[in-house]
Amino acid sequence: MINSGLIDSVCPVCGESKSEPYANENGFWLVRCNQCALLYVTPRPAPEATAAAHQYGLHHGDTAIAVTGRYRPRRIPTYVGILRDIYGSSRATELTSWLDIGCGHGEFLGALHTFGAPGLSLMGLEPNVHKAAGCVSRGLDVRTCTLQDLPGTFSTISLLNVFSHLQEPKAFIRECVTRLEPGGELLLETGDTAHLPPGEHPRPLYLPDHLLFANEAIVRRLLRDLSLDVVSVHTYSAVSAIPWQVLKECQLALQSRRLPRPFDALHRWARERDRKIDMYVRARRTA
Repeated sequence: MINSGLIDSVCPVCGESKSEPYANENGFWLVRCNQCALLYVTPRPAPEATAAAHQYGLHHGDTAIAVTGRYRPRRIPTYVGILRDIYGSSRATELTSWLDIGCGHGEFLGALHTFGAPGLSLMGLEPNVHKAAGCVSRGLDVRTCTLQDLPGTFSTISLLNVFSHLQEPKAFIRECVTRLEPGGELLLETGDTAHLPPGEHPRPLYLPDHLLFANEAIVRRLLRDLSLDVVSVHTYSAVSAIPWQVLKECQLALQSRRLPRPFDALHRWARERDRKIDMYVRARRTA
């Protein structure tokens, strides 16, 4: 244990203690594991501090980061398209129950409602109380409890943009595997970025909300170690087709009658648009 409630960490995937500095942001260091190349934060906030930050969507470093965001229904058709890419049409009729962990504002659950069979049972877990309340107000079965508090098993468990927030990813995913039905599947979405040089990694890193950055090789190794067979890997651009944020910056700059400075942001958007680094890994339980 070190000062300010932070704890030193070895690689949370392979256990290697040796690492190299990778990047610094918001008062935290991101390092690269010398063994498996995972990028991880060390020292990192203690588990209880991270849990409290997730509960209210506010993470503290040199500056505070508010990450609650808002409901974005335009994401639902995008998710439906991704589900069709990954599963085709046959799997939709085979699904009986789906648990979406870290379901956020519920857009993916909305896509599953459109994609799945009429009898598909859908449930979400979301630690952020504001996001969860919004989901409930829209008629979704979303709870703020932990996976350990839920009974039963599921035909599919999804973890979208969850891996990068986990303090102990191997233990957490192992628990997910035990909650899958025989032949059940895990759908894990995260960035395919750990192999990138520091200057090419998408910024900001949003430390310490994000604690880990992986890539396909790391995820495949982790899932194999947990008795999961990778069925498929699909990658997509990590930014929207239209640079909404860049256009908003232009509008605000013009309204304030100051020299617009959207060009750097536009350049970053164009670069990210050409890189498929948003990774969906479908894996099946083998034991």
